[in-house]
Amino acid sequence: MVVPIQNSATENTPEPAAPPVPRFVIWSHRLSLVVFVVFCIELGVVLAILPWLNIWNQNNLVLAHPALRALVQNNFVRGVATGMGLVDIWIGIWEAVHYHDPVQ
Repeated sequence: MVVPIQNSATENTPEPAAPPVPRFVIWSHRLSLVVFVVFCIELGVVLAILPWLNIWNQNNLVLAHPALRALVQNNFVRGVATGMGLVDIWIGIWEAVHYHDPVQ
């Protein structure tokens, strides 16, 4: 059986460290996270509340198209929009809680 000879000099040398992440990259990640979270929560609140207000089915778009008005007045469609809003709020909160800075 042949045993390879190991050089003790190569065993003890540490690997070269990766260059540090610049501060502007870290802050740009943080800023983009804040913008994304605020966007998700605002859109989620609008989608969760708007289907149950009068503006949802009494505006110029749906008044001009009776078939569309019948569709948006359906409680199932309103529930789907509200559910999408709640999921959007959850996504925003999830991203905020699970954020990690780029590794230095």
